[in-house]
Amino acid sequence: MSIAEKPVSVGGCPRRRADLRARAVDGELVLFDRERQLIHQLNRTASYIWQRCDGHHTVAAIATDVAQVFDVDRAAADRDVAHAVRQLDAAGLIEMPAA
Repeated sequence: MSIAEKPVSVGGCPRRRADLRARAVDGELVLFDRERQLIHQLNRTASYIWQRCDGHHTVAAIATDVAQVFDVDRAAADRDVAHAVRQLDAAGLIEMPAA
């Protein structure tokens, strides 16, 4: 199953990994994953989504926020947030609740 096909629970509350270090650079985030010896650079939208992965915001709530803040259609926000959450999960940057 590819990343694009992996289902995302819109009611789930993803959580950032607590051991990552984040630095803001020109409106984007650079994440340092010391455990895996990796650096990730997130664009503005992905940074916004990652910051809301606090274990309290559902994927649906994050999509609502993205639609408002970035002035995009709600269907596009739903699709884009689900895709971003799948990518963040695949990169090991967030923890997803059990389905």
